[in-house]
Amino acid sequence: MILVIRKIFYIFIYLKIISKKNISFLDLNFREVDFTNYNQIKSFIFKKKFFVIKNRNIHSFDFLNFSSKLGGKIGINLSKESIYGWYSINKNKMDYPWSEDLSSRRLINLLYNYEYVNSSSTLADRKKLDSIIYNHIQRTLFDFNTKQISEITSFDILAFLLSSLLLKKFNDKKLMFIKFIVEKQIDKLGIHKSYNLLEHAKFINNLNEIKNIFLFFKINNANTMDTIILKMTSTLKQYFHDDGTLPLFNGSNNSYTKVITDSLNKNTYLKKREFSNNNGIAFYSDNNMKIFFDVVQPNQDKVSSNLNAGTLSFELSGFGEKIITNCGASESSGKNPEYLRYSAAHSTIILQNTNISEIMERNPHKKFPQSVVFQKESDLNDEIFEGSHNGYLNKFNKIVKRKLIVGKKENKLLGEDSLISYKKNNNRIIYHIRFHLADEITFNFTNNKKNIILKTKLNNIWLFKSETELLVEDSIIVDNNITKLTKQIVIKGVITDKKVIKKWSLEKI
Repeated sequence: MILVIRKIFYIFIYLKIISKKNISFLDLNFREVDFTNYNQIKSFIFKKKFFVIKNRNIHSFDFLNFSSKLGGKIGINLSKESIYGWYSINKNKMDYPWSEDLSSRRLINLLYNYEYVNSSSTLADRKKLDSIIYNHIQRTLFDFNTKQISEITSFDILAFLLSSLLLKKFNDKKLMFIKFIVEKQIDKLGIHKSYNLLEHAKFINNLNEIKNIFLFFKINNANTMDTIILKMTSTLKQYFHDDGTLPLFNGSNNSYTKVITDSLNKNTYLKKREFSNNNGIAFYSDNNMKIFFDVVQPNQDKVSSNLNAGTLSFELSGFGEKIITNCGASESSGKNPEYLRYSAAHSTIILQNTNISEIMERNPHKKFPQSVVFQKESDLNDEIFEGSHNGYLNKFNKIVKRKLIVGKKENKLLGEDSLISYKKNNNRIIYHIRFHLADEITFNFTNNKKNIILKTKLNNIWLFKSETELLVEDSIIVDNNITKLTKQIVIKGVITDKKVIKKWSLEKI
């Protein structure tokens, strides 16, 4: 029904004769931090009619940010030809590339680059571009009002706000609705519910741009987002490893980490946040070590559509470098390869090489743990994280638990992984407990094969110990759009008892 209404509405836009005399698109660039993937754009922007390629950086018009940096007549002509060519092909389409938040992203890039694109335009060109922008405004407003709240992104909010203000249709009711949507997309700690730290940083950036727009248009209560921005920013400041990188959960990568840290350094007053007994990416930090632990409760909200199947995975860094990692993510092809979202690409516990959650491309998980439980305890000597999930209950009748005990005075992590049978099952079930190592770490087994000595690129020595023999297998780490070969430590076995407990430790020596 909504598709039919949308089609009728779009036809109405095309047929309607619109006066745009009172709308000015000048001086509308509120960009704070630039998250444009310039390396990917370089790979296609000089190709003839590149705008026909199915790529989000094309259909979001992020390429306009590249051409504006290119400058001169080459950049201007490239921008106009690509905009007009794209619009000629796609203006009458109902779904992609008008789906998700692509129309919002296009509108933002059109407005932010408007003066540059029009810097040597004829009146006819200007009218043509204005018409394209006006069409985007109308479609953005309509889509915003027909989307479910969980489907609305911060780019949708930003485009909706600009559209409403340009049409002089913004009011206090819309302001409060925007705030309501923003609050729905962050958890109690102040983390964006994608649990992707890069997306979290982009969300903060868009909130800052929204604040700039409020100030530019002299909106009352322009500081309405200040508390949320402060909460999200102070939380983000805790989510950096000892080497200054972001942990690689749920599609995060470090392609933009420098611009993120530069923006955070402006806010030196931010206080340290504490992680309570809530679901999310739990963290521990002291002067020598940092640990991040995935205890996110998956759901079917669109905002969580790119969650990985890495429940109970962890990452660890210490003494200025990363030791245990997940396999990471890539933007180089326009999306994160699905295999990097699998459970086996994470430092976690896996049964029968089966994903903990069923991965659905660009959609929320179809099947996922219905219960992810987390508890934290702390005393003078230890910080204890305990997490469990029932993601393998229906298929294998197993509950999985992981306990991480951080020795605050020892530079030591103790692990205890449990596989608990919910009911009797005589089937042979193989488990793997994987610990993906950061790149440039060398290893040596001790004589009993139960201990592995790790030497890092900074010549630090760590000892990984287990009660059973260990394996070392090939692995990869994908970050900054670069794939590097590395290794993973594996504890492997067969579940024969009602309860299997595997203890291990990682200690700086």
